[in-house]
Amino acid sequence: MMTVWVVLHQLPLTFEQSGPCLVVNAHDVALYDYDVASGQSNARIVLGERICESTLLRGLLVHSAGDYSQLLQSIIGWSPATFVRVMNTDAKKLGLTRTHYVDLTGISPDDQSTAGDQATLAVDLMTNEPIVDQIVALTHVALPYNGVVQSYTPLIGVANVVGIKSGYTNPAGGCDIMAVKVTIGANTFLTYAVVLGQHGWNALGIAGDAALALSRSLRPSIKQVRTSSGVQLEWTGPASDVKK
Repeated sequence: MMTVWVVLHQLPLTFEQSGPCLVVNAHDVALYDYDVASGQSNARIVLGERICESTLLRGLLVHSAGDYSQLLQSIIGWSPATFVRVMNTDAKKLGLTRTHYVDLTGISPDDQSTAGDQATLAVDLMTNEPIVDQIVALTHVALPYNGVVQSYTPLIGVANVVGIKSGYTNPAGGCDIMAVKVTIGANTFLTYAVVLGQHGWNALGIAGDAALALSRSLRPSIKQVRTSSGVQLEWTGPASDVKK
Protein backbone atom coordinates (compact mmCIF):
# COMPACT_ATOMS: atom_id res chain seq x y z
CA MET A 1 0.00 0.00 0.00
CA MET A 2 2.85 2.39 0.73
CA THR A 3 4.27 1.71 -2.74
CA VAL A 4 0.96 2.86 -4.20
CA TRP A 5 0.91 5.88 -1.88
CA VAL A 6 4.34 7.00 -3.09
CA VAL A 7 3.54 6.38 -6.76
CA LEU A 8 0.30 8.36 -6.67
CA HIS A 9 1.99 11.28 -4.95
CA GLN A 10 4.58 11.37 -7.72
CA LEU A 11 2.24 10.48 -10.59
CA PRO A 12 -1.36 11.47 -9.66
CA LEU A 13 -3.99 9.53 -11.60
CA THR A 14 -7.74 9.14 -11.92
CA PHE A 15 -9.50 5.85 -12.60
CA GLU A 16 -10.17 6.85 -16.21
CA GLN A 17 -6.59 7.85 -17.04
CA SER A 18 -3.76 5.60 -18.26
CA GLY A 19 -0.85 7.61 -16.91
CA PRO A 20 2.74 7.36 -18.17
CA CYS A 21 3.91 4.12 -19.80
CA LEU A 22 7.13 2.19 -20.26
CA VAL A 23 8.46 -0.53 -22.54
CA VAL A 24 9.58 -3.65 -20.67
CA ASN A 25 13.32 -4.20 -21.07
CA ALA A 26 15.67 -7.10 -20.37
CA HIS A 27 16.40 -5.90 -16.83
CA ASP A 28 12.67 -5.85 -16.04
CA VAL A 29 12.30 -9.39 -17.36
CA ALA A 30 15.28 -10.55 -15.28
CA LEU A 31 13.63 -9.17 -12.13
CA TYR A 32 10.38 -10.88 -13.08
CA ASP A 33 12.20 -14.19 -13.65
CA TYR A 34 13.75 -13.86 -10.19
CA ASP A 35 10.32 -13.24 -8.64
CA VAL A 36 8.97 -16.36 -10.34
CA ALA A 37 11.95 -18.50 -9.30
CA SER A 38 11.78 -17.31 -5.70
CA GLY A 39 8.02 -17.84 -5.40
CA GLN A 40 7.05 -14.18 -5.10
CA SER A 41 3.66 -12.96 -6.23
CA ASN A 42 3.85 -11.72 -9.80
CA ALA A 43 2.13 -11.10 -13.10
CA ARG A 44 3.73 -12.14 -16.38
CA ILE A 45 5.55 -9.47 -18.39
CA VAL A 46 7.09 -9.78 -21.85
CA LEU A 47 10.15 -8.14 -23.37
CA GLY A 48 9.06 -5.15 -25.49
CA GLU A 49 5.62 -4.95 -23.88
CA ARG A 50 4.23 -1.45 -23.39
CA ILE A 51 2.47 -1.09 -20.06
CA CYS A 52 1.06 1.98 -18.30
CA GLU A 53 0.65 3.20 -14.73
CA SER A 54 -3.07 2.43 -14.56
CA THR A 55 -2.55 -1.23 -15.49
CA LEU A 56 0.36 -1.55 -13.09
CA LEU A 57 -1.70 -0.15 -10.21
CA ARG A 58 -4.55 -2.55 -10.98
CA GLY A 59 -2.22 -5.53 -11.11
CA LEU A 60 -0.46 -4.52 -7.92
CA LEU A 61 -3.57 -3.80 -5.86
CA VAL A 62 -5.89 -6.50 -7.20
CA HIS A 63 -3.48 -9.33 -7.97
CA SER A 64 -0.54 -8.46 -5.67
CA ALA A 65 1.87 -8.44 -8.62
CA GLY A 66 5.15 -7.60 -6.92
CA ASP A 67 7.02 -7.22 -10.20
CA TYR A 68 4.59 -4.46 -11.16
CA SER A 69 5.85 -2.40 -8.22
CA GLN A 70 9.33 -2.58 -9.74
CA LEU A 71 7.96 -1.30 -13.05
CA LEU A 72 6.23 1.58 -11.27
CA GLN A 73 9.55 2.48 -9.72
CA SER A 74 11.09 2.50 -13.20
CA ILE A 75 8.37 4.82 -14.51
CA ILE A 76 9.17 7.33 -11.77
CA GLY A 77 12.87 6.97 -12.57
CA TRP A 78 14.18 6.39 -9.04
CA SER A 79 16.61 3.78 -7.81
CA PRO A 80 15.21 1.13 -5.42
CA ALA A 81 17.10 2.77 -2.54
CA THR A 82 15.57 6.17 -3.26
CA PHE A 83 12.08 4.72 -3.52
CA VAL A 84 12.41 2.91 -0.17
CA ARG A 85 13.81 6.04 1.45
CA VAL A 86 10.74 8.01 0.32
CA MET A 87 8.47 5.22 1.59
CA ASN A 88 9.99 5.54 5.05
CA THR A 89 9.90 9.34 4.96
CA ASP A 90 6.22 9.32 4.03
CA ALA A 91 5.48 6.71 6.70
CA LYS A 92 6.86 9.09 9.32
CA LYS A 93 4.79 11.96 7.92
CA LEU A 94 1.66 9.81 8.24
CA GLY A 95 2.49 8.96 11.85
CA LEU A 96 3.30 5.30 11.15
CA THR A 97 5.78 5.18 14.01
CA ARG A 98 6.07 1.39 14.12
CA THR A 99 6.56 0.87 10.39
CA HIS A 100 9.82 0.43 8.49
CA TYR A 101 10.34 -0.63 4.87
CA VAL A 102 13.39 -2.21 3.27
CA ASP A 103 11.91 -3.01 -0.17
CA LEU A 104 9.07 -2.08 -2.52
CA THR A 105 7.17 -5.35 -2.38
CA GLY A 106 6.94 -6.18 1.31
CA ILE A 107 8.53 -9.56 0.71
CA SER A 108 11.51 -9.08 3.03
CA PRO A 109 11.22 -10.31 6.64
CA ASP A 110 12.87 -7.02 7.62
CA ASP A 111 9.78 -5.05 6.57
CA GLN A 112 7.97 -4.16 9.78
CA SER A 113 4.57 -2.72 10.65
CA THR A 114 1.57 -3.09 12.95
CA ALA A 115 -2.16 -3.51 12.48
CA GLY A 116 -2.75 0.04 13.71
CA ASP A 117 -0.26 1.54 11.28
CA GLN A 118 -1.68 -0.44 8.38
CA ALA A 119 -5.20 0.69 9.26
CA THR A 120 -4.04 4.32 9.25
CA LEU A 121 -2.39 3.88 5.86
CA ALA A 122 -5.46 2.16 4.41
CA VAL A 123 -7.79 4.94 5.55
CA ASP A 124 -5.45 7.60 4.16
CA LEU A 125 -5.23 5.83 0.80
CA MET A 126 -8.96 5.24 0.47
CA THR A 127 -9.81 8.78 1.58
CA ASN A 128 -7.22 10.77 -0.34
CA GLU A 129 -6.80 8.68 -3.50
CA PRO A 130 -10.20 7.95 -5.13
CA ILE A 131 -8.54 5.70 -7.72
CA VAL A 132 -7.54 3.29 -4.94
CA ASP A 133 -11.13 3.11 -3.67
CA GLN A 134 -12.25 2.17 -7.19
CA ILE A 135 -9.49 -0.31 -7.97
CA VAL A 136 -9.54 -2.34 -4.75
CA ALA A 137 -13.28 -2.98 -5.11
CA LEU A 138 -12.64 -4.97 -8.32
CA THR A 139 -13.07 -8.73 -7.99
CA HIS A 140 -10.92 -9.32 -11.08
CA VAL A 141 -8.87 -7.41 -13.63
CA ALA A 142 -7.57 -8.04 -17.14
CA LEU A 143 -3.78 -7.79 -17.42
CA PRO A 144 -1.76 -8.03 -20.65
CA TYR A 145 -0.29 -11.52 -21.25
CA ASN A 146 -2.12 -12.76 -18.14
CA GLY A 147 -5.75 -12.64 -19.15
CA VAL A 148 -8.37 -12.05 -16.48
CA VAL A 149 -6.94 -12.59 -12.99
CA GLN A 150 -8.77 -12.68 -9.69
CA SER A 151 -8.31 -10.49 -6.65
CA TYR A 152 -6.25 -11.96 -3.84
CA THR A 153 -8.19 -9.91 -1.29
CA PRO A 154 -10.46 -12.34 0.60
CA LEU A 155 -14.24 -11.89 0.33
CA ILE A 156 -14.00 -8.92 -2.03
CA GLY A 157 -17.48 -8.25 -3.42
CA VAL A 158 -19.10 -10.37 -0.69
CA ALA A 159 -20.83 -9.13 2.48
CA ASN A 160 -20.23 -5.50 1.45
CA VAL A 161 -16.46 -5.97 1.43
CA VAL A 162 -15.01 -3.28 -0.87
CA GLY A 163 -11.25 -3.58 -0.24
CA ILE A 164 -8.56 -3.15 0.41
CA LYS A 165 -5.43 -5.41 0.35
CA SER A 166 -4.10 -8.77 1.50
CA GLY A 167 -0.62 -10.23 1.63
CA TYR A 168 1.29 -13.32 2.61
CA THR A 169 4.82 -14.35 3.47
CA ASN A 170 5.95 -17.28 5.60
CA PRO A 171 7.18 -15.06 8.45
CA ALA A 172 4.22 -12.66 8.36
CA GLY A 173 1.54 -15.26 7.63
CA GLY A 174 -1.75 -14.29 6.05
CA CYS A 175 -2.62 -10.61 6.40
CA ASP A 176 -5.74 -8.73 5.38
CA ILE A 177 -6.69 -5.07 5.54
CA MET A 178 -10.44 -5.08 4.98
CA ALA A 179 -12.83 -2.23 4.22
CA VAL A 180 -16.55 -2.95 4.64
CA LYS A 181 -19.35 -0.63 3.53
CA VAL A 182 -21.91 -0.10 6.29
CA THR A 183 -25.25 1.73 6.00
CA ILE A 184 -27.09 3.01 9.06
CA GLY A 185 -30.18 5.02 8.24
CA ALA A 186 -29.18 7.60 5.63
CA ASN A 187 -25.50 7.28 6.46
CA THR A 188 -23.11 5.06 4.49
CA PHE A 189 -19.50 4.77 5.60
CA LEU A 190 -16.57 2.37 5.69
CA THR A 191 -15.25 0.37 8.60
CA TYR A 192 -11.71 -1.00 8.52
CA ALA A 193 -10.35 -4.14 10.12
CA VAL A 194 -6.75 -5.38 10.01
CA VAL A 195 -5.69 -8.95 10.77
CA LEU A 196 -2.05 -10.04 10.63
CA GLY A 197 -0.08 -13.20 11.26
CA GLN A 198 -2.57 -15.92 10.32
CA HIS A 199 -1.18 -19.37 9.52
CA GLY A 200 -2.59 -22.59 8.10
CA TRP A 201 -3.27 -24.19 4.74
CA ASN A 202 -5.47 -21.24 3.72
CA ALA A 203 -3.83 -18.39 5.60
CA LEU A 204 -5.33 -15.62 3.45
CA GLY A 205 -8.82 -17.08 3.80
CA ILE A 206 -8.37 -17.35 7.57
CA ALA A 207 -7.21 -13.72 7.71
CA GLY A 208 -10.21 -12.63 5.63
CA ASP A 209 -12.71 -14.50 7.82
CA ALA A 210 -11.15 -13.01 10.94
CA ALA A 211 -11.19 -9.49 9.48
CA LEU A 212 -14.87 -9.80 8.54
CA ALA A 213 -15.73 -11.08 12.02
CA LEU A 214 -13.80 -8.18 13.54
CA SER A 215 -15.57 -5.69 11.28
CA ARG A 216 -18.98 -7.09 12.17
CA SER A 217 -18.15 -6.85 15.86
CA LEU A 218 -17.88 -3.06 15.47
CA ARG A 219 -21.39 -2.59 14.09
CA PRO A 220 -23.40 -2.80 17.37
CA SER A 221 -21.28 0.00 18.87
CA ILE A 222 -22.09 2.47 16.09
CA LYS A 223 -25.41 4.15 16.82
CA GLN A 224 -27.59 6.84 15.32
CA VAL A 225 -28.19 9.61 17.84
CA ARG A 226 -30.29 12.75 17.58
CA THR A 227 -28.57 15.96 18.54
CA SER A 228 -29.43 19.64 18.32
CA SER A 229 -27.75 19.70 14.90
CA GLY A 230 -29.59 16.63 13.62
CA VAL A 231 -29.07 12.88 13.40
CA GLN A 232 -25.47 11.73 13.45
CA LEU A 233 -23.46 8.59 14.08
CA GLU A 234 -21.57 8.03 17.30
CA TRP A 235 -19.27 5.33 18.63
CA THR A 236 -20.80 3.94 21.83
CA GLY A 237 -18.18 1.30 22.55
CA PRO A 238 -15.14 1.65 24.85
CA ALA A 239 -13.33 4.94 24.41
CA SER A 240 -10.05 3.01 24.33
CA ASP A 241 -11.12 1.47 21.01
CA VAL A 242 -11.14 4.84 19.25
CA LYS A 243 -7.93 5.97 17.59
CA LYS A 244 -7.76 9.69 16.89
